[in-house]
Amino acid sequence: MKNLKYFPCERNRYFYGKLLGVEDFELEQKYMNDKRRLINRFMHGCGVVCGLNVVPAGSDAVSVEAGLALDFAGREIIVDEPVTGRLAEMEGFSVCTENEEHSRYLYLCIEYAEYDRHPVYSITGGGSAGEQMQHSRITEGYRIYLTDQEPEQGNSGSFAYYEEWKTLYWGCGIRISQVFPRYARSGSEFDMRIVVENMGQPQPVSFHYELTLDCIKKEKKQWMRVEFDEEKHERAGRYEIPVTLEAGNVTGVCGRAKLTDGSFFLKVGGSPIEAQVSIENTVELTDRPVQEIIERHYFAEAMREIKKETYHQSIYLAKISLFWAGSTVVIDDVEEMPFGQYICTDVLSGIRELAAGAEQKYLMRRLAKGGAKKVEPKAPDKVPEAPTTASGTAIIELGIGGLAGQCFFSKPIVHGLGPGEVSVVCGIADNASKPGVLCFGEPEVFWDGGGELAAKVAVKADIREGTFVIGLRLTEPTSAGRATVFWTAASGRRETWEEREGRSLFLKPDMVYLKLREDYYFEPVFTGVNDTRVCWSVTEQEGGCIDENGMYTAPSVPGIYEITARSAAHSELAATAFAVVRDIEKN
Repeated sequence: MKNLKYFPCERNRYFYGKLLGVEDFELEQKYMNDKRRLINRFMHGCGVVCGLNVVPAGSDAVSVEAGLALDFAGREIIVDEPVTGRLAEMEGFSVCTENEEHSRYLYLCIEYAEYDRHPVYSITGGGSAGEQMQHSRITEGYRIYLTDQEPEQGNSGSFAYYEEWKTLYWGCGIRISQVFPRYARSGSEFDMRIVVENMGQPQPVSFHYELTLDCIKKEKKQWMRVEFDEEKHERAGRYEIPVTLEAGNVTGVCGRAKLTDGSFFLKVGGSPIEAQVSIENTVELTDRPVQEIIERHYFAEAMREIKKETYHQSIYLAKISLFWAGSTVVIDDVEEMPFGQYICTDVLSGIRELAAGAEQKYLMRRLAKGGAKKVEPKAPDKVPEAPTTASGTAIIELGIGGLAGQCFFSKPIVHGLGPGEVSVVCGIADNASKPGVLCFGEPEVFWDGGGELAAKVAVKADIREGTFVIGLRLTEPTSAGRATVFWTAASGRRETWEEREGRSLFLKPDMVYLKLREDYYFEPVFTGVNDTRVCWSVTEQEGGCIDENGMYTAPSVPGIYEITARSAAHSELAATAFAVVRDIEKN
């Protein structure tokens, strides 16, 4: 049953007197298998469902644990018991290592296979004795082999619906690719990525080139320069360089990024490498929501793609780093699932949601001895009371003084009581003739010509933003250079318990795994709050940094670090997330 086509769907029709032959029974099996595999492919995809872990079994051998996977055609790959073997005896090893330069690593792959079993005598067979024997059963199994070739990017998987992945250069043990989104909103910003994969090149790599942009801009320019120097990064097997671009204010056209002729310059170990390369990425500019377009494209194209000739894909279980001692190979490291070919089932999704909080606490306790701060979050028994009053001082600059009737204004002042109704009372301080005296209301009632500032004060509050502006109008000329105004603000109404309970803040995601000095954007999610301003902080002193937009930069030291977001308008609202920073090269 090695067929890779599901259509047409045809099954047996039975009736009395029908003569059943081999083709009828094969059709029966094909129909049932095709329907099951069709559902597997559409509903679940391709990858490991569970198990199939790869662990070293000695200096030159590995063991593949029992597990289940679905291949590119929806066929089940079942390993019912662990399989152990020496690398030198595995299929593909001799082909990958036949050249003079030994490979520094190999990939361990698995794919679906069928084997004929149980030979029996055919009563209708003729000719020699061998021709009279036929295999009566087919065993569905698997094939495990080694390869030094990586899977082609962008030819399969769900990301193909929203990303365009193109390879700029592949050689000298490195691959340089550009990843563009397939769609972008007109007039808005979008991100593309430069992906550099070091596939065994021991020398440091550097390159630069220019892209000519059409209907796309980079910092208001129609071109951009891309630069990379591996010596400026922590040594790793993969690097991603994010670049923010701006889509033009046009719709129904494709923005283009094309390599400028003759601009590509590559160095390996300080020596220039000649390479003739060309690349052009496109992104469709639209005024419609991108998610809606991707969904429509999926529903329109998924069936058409599935009916095409199936693209063969193996499942990459591990990347095995090798150390050569003459002609003897020794396993240096085993990286499981290097390309993340997993299938997330409904059961696994539920487990992740239920265990998320417990996993955070466990990781924090486990790594607390390594320098990370131990965090034991404790929910308060009662929501803290929000402040109902606030006070402060505002300085209004008058310059060289002013004339009667002239108006001056303060900058917007945040009173800290949050959005909503508020009342503000202001008093003018007379620092010149009567220090320590505040005048509220109409100053002329007390004015005796002693030189104090004669002015009227008014307040204009913005109840949506939680701010106010103080306005001052002189009633008499003055030579004072500034006016000091003391203010007291009171909340216009008392919040109910239900209103406070309806407010919430959490971070998405609440845990992320990063490499050293890697950037990641945390998104605050509010409920029942109009003012979504956030104050960010990192608990650990050497735990990296985070800017006002939630962009976190991991430190250069591995560990677990706590990121806190606190509402600027409601100080009782706070949320935390954890960044697990790992040294990928050492792991």
